[in-house]
Amino acid sequence: MGRHRDRIPPVIRLLALVALTGCVSINEGGDWEPIDAITGELSPEIGPPPTQRAQLGDTLRIVTWNVHFGEDAAGIAEQMRGSKHVAGADILLVQEIEAYPDEPSTRTQRLADALGMTWIYAPARKDDAHTHGIAMLSRHPFENVAIRELPFVDQPIRARNRIAMAADIQFKDRLVRIVNVHLDVRIGPVDRVRQLHGAVNEVGDGPIILGGDFNTNPWAWVESTVPLLATEAIVGQEQAAVVDDYLAGIGFAGAIPVETPTMRLPAFQMRTDDLYARDLRIVDAGVEYVDGSDHWPVWFDVAVD
Repeated sequence: MGRHRDRIPPVIRLLALVALTGCVSINEGGDWEPIDAITGELSPEIGPPPTQRAQLGDTLRIVTWNVHFGEDAAGIAEQMRGSKHVAGADILLVQEIEAYPDEPSTRTQRLADALGMTWIYAPARKDDAHTHGIAMLSRHPFENVAIRELPFVDQPIRARNRIAMAADIQFKDRLVRIVNVHLDVRIGPVDRVRQLHGAVNEVGDGPIILGGDFNTNPWAWVESTVPLLATEAIVGQEQAAVVDDYLAGIGFAGAIPVETPTMRLPAFQMRTDDLYARDLRIVDAGVEYVDGSDHWPVWFDVAVD
């Protein structure tokens, strides 16, 4: 498989997939909006300063974890505290977490309170009576929080609104921008890059950390519905590699090799989640195999040089 892939230029592979699967309708998304400008049923929630502040060291430890709705916030916090690597997280990026009006507080707040962290929760959509979105937890106070609607992919089945979240934290003498994303599942590599583009461009200068659930998979999708499972064997296509290449081209370094699985799918080994850094040196990185979700958390340490 690797030899075939080396002989096929990346542009040709992408063009082949576009011809094979067709294109879906996708818009340009929205602009970055300050958190206090967003009102209504999708208004974000931001917590007070963290009760357990981080000790300022030479590195920041960042974790990204899709928590699969986050219903058992106490159990997720317990898994984190008992883990080898993610227990020391300064920043936790969370995807696929929900909030229900009949619960005493949002699941994000309960998770943050259990960890002594501050938080931001931003709903991406409303499902019946509850909301579904992404969150960011931190042992450092947040500054300049903003939300952006990502390009909407008009799929025939379960089309979903997707958002990105960004916030600054002060690390030594620099502001570091943190960006959290959760991309669509049933899209090809071209549309995945188009959807991601809005989150990593026009986000500001200086050091940036990008993380989340990119939902990268090794398949092409016919009309965003049917996966062509043999795509990798036919054209050497792997969405995680495409995302890595795209981000490397705009100055981001990745943390986790393409072949490293981050999701509990015994039949498929896929890296759906990852972390990237721009203008920051990655010191160490890995995947923590803990319970609590159908994904595993990804972590890395970054340093300002």
